[in-house]
Amino acid sequence: MAKIVDPDGLAQTTDVVINTTTKKIKIVTTGNVSNASPASTSGVTLQAIYSFLKEEWKTDSALNKFKFPIKMFTKTDGIMINGWDWASDDSGLTRSVIRDGGWEETTGDKYASIVSLGNFDATGDQAYYQNIIGYDQSTSNFGHTGNLNEAIMIYNATGPVDYTGYLKLFLRIASGSGTGKLYSEYNLLTEQTISALEPVLYKLPLSNSTDLKITTADSAFSSGVYTGMKINYLKGSGFTTWANSTLYAAGAVVQEATGSPKRWFFTAAGGTSSGTDVQDDTGVTDWAAYDGEVQIGTSYYAFNRIVTGNNGTDQEIYNWAQYKLRQTSDINANNSPTTNQRLGLTVKGKVAELLLEYVGDTLKTKPGLYISGFNTNSTNSIKFRDITVDGGGVNANTYLPVTSTERAYPFVAAGNINFSSNLVSEPDGDTIYTMYFNNAGGNQFDSANAIIVNDNSGDPITGQITAAQIAFDFDYDNNVQGGRTGGTDAAVWVVAQGLNGATWVAASYTITRATGQSITVNADDERNYSNPT
Repeated sequence: MAKIVDPDGLAQTTDVVINTTTKKIKIVTTGNVSNASPASTSGVTLQAIYSFLKEEWKTDSALNKFKFPIKMFTKTDGIMINGWDWASDDSGLTRSVIRDGGWEETTGDKYASIVSLGNFDATGDQAYYQNIIGYDQSTSNFGHTGNLNEAIMIYNATGPVDYTGYLKLFLRIASGSGTGKLYSEYNLLTEQTISALEPVLYKLPLSNSTDLKITTADSAFSSGVYTGMKINYLKGSGFTTWANSTLYAAGAVVQEATGSPKRWFFTAAGGTSSGTDVQDDTGVTDWAAYDGEVQIGTSYYAFNRIVTGNNGTDQEIYNWAQYKLRQTSDINANNSPTTNQRLGLTVKGKVAELLLEYVGDTLKTKPGLYISGFNTNSTNSIKFRDITVDGGGVNANTYLPVTSTERAYPFVAAGNINFSSNLVSEPDGDTIYTMYFNNAGGNQFDSANAIIVNDNSGDPITGQITAAQIAFDFDYDNNVQGGRTGGTDAAVWVVAQGLNGATWVAASYTITRATGQSITVNADDERNYSNPT
């Protein structure tokens, strides 16, 4: 049945039971009113109920003897008056079928109507909400699945319990079989700049669709690479440049003022600084290296959420993170290196802040989060958002940075060197390959000044030929060996040889700003080498 918006769709007893003795109004589903999911297409609007009651009070002399039960302020909010209320002897069914309206009851209880804009991917998708702030707090499911249109209690007069100060909605769905959906959430008071909820109608965006990056079934997260993944939440406030004669709170984090590059430090005790920088501060005496400090390129940046990737690829780490955000248990490993820098907070996955997102094929961390130990093949596919120095620190409730800046590692060019079969078939100890710059500031190949190319870790690209295909990587942006200009294509030679099986060979190639590059090295069969001793 469709949502009823016309009072002519209602009838006394069949749909609306009015008890003048108890002054209770009950909406029943034995007639035209449906309470099926999704709530956006069932139930009856508050305006239709109000209009129906007006008509009944006009035509029914038995009702006309009593004061009217509802005062409407607009078509979407009202208040029960004159001792009337909704029936409570139907397990809340009456309230659960009311659509497009919030209200206050005679008891003082208040209900706000929540309507979602956009579409849920399926009518069975279950949204939930949290009405007490805190990562350790519980959640409640909405009474229906699919697109939202229902009222929830925001003030319970018994107690009383006030829920008007916080409401965050979540939609995090996965099939569990290797497919999933994009997550959606909405902090109502923050997003709509509301100081307190009222018993009215709120419309807000909440929708989802297929997440093409989810490829892992839930059952897989208990084995393999995923068992070594974890997340740690760190303490830290301020995140400012160190300054003299400054009162630092316990747990403050600073970046040194004069270092090159500048490093980050944490104080467990706090105090008033005295000196010229962190190193000679006699006022704060316990500055220690900050566990959330990360070097990206030539600079150091601060983060307060650290995901350990355990050599997982960007997509494996993303799949694991999305899985963790659907858990009711604590996802904070709380075992980062320095004990007094651990946040120590219970963080239930279902209400934790989002961790990662894909923009196209680039994985981006949410503000303040860094991924350590990811597979190096994903270096060019990940961007990080730091806690920007002097940017306002972090929010006291969410621990998210006030200001965040996107950071990326210098580009790593990568590929494979492919060797002919005669080089591969020789004993490893009889083979060698080396990559030289073709011309690095005059230090060209085929001269005494030739320079071996370093890989992304700074190690020379040379070794025995142990396989038909050997991977290489190269710091395209920052490698300046022999006067090379970083960020430009690099002309190289790869030389290789065996002894009995393959001749000496040289192959030229130009390394570009790309991955998946292929250098082919084909040697002739060796027919003249001899060493009889």
